[in-house]
Amino acid sequence: MSRPSDKSPKLSRRDFARGAAIAATAATLPASSLAAAEQPTPVPSDEAEIESKIQAIFRRYGNRLSPAQKADIRRLVREGQKPLDAMRKFPLGNADQPGNVLKLYPDPSDKDGSPKPGRE
Repeated sequence: MSRPSDKSPKLSRRDFARGAAIAATAATLPASSLAAAEQPTPVPSDEAEIESKIQAIFRRYGNRLSPAQKADIRRLVREGQKPLDAMRKFPLGNADQPGNVLKLYPDPSDKDGSPKPGRE
């Protein structure tokens, strides 16, 4: 009986290195002006938060990161700021109750505590 991995082509170390080099090269190429125009510019208060997050990552992992990885981190932190701002705009008071509450009570019809068939 053949294993599924026997049917898939094997990836040699040389092929992997070639693919990684191509990906790293592509990441360092300048983005097209169209892609740069589509990105919204963050407001100044967001810019300070973004930069502090980036600097915290670079302080911790900077000596192990390549320039391409640093560029990716900058891009990802900037992309992650927009959903974070949307969540922060959602009003939430401490007095708000959850939508449903888990209540655990013993079943009064169950005398010995054993589960009944179909009820787990």
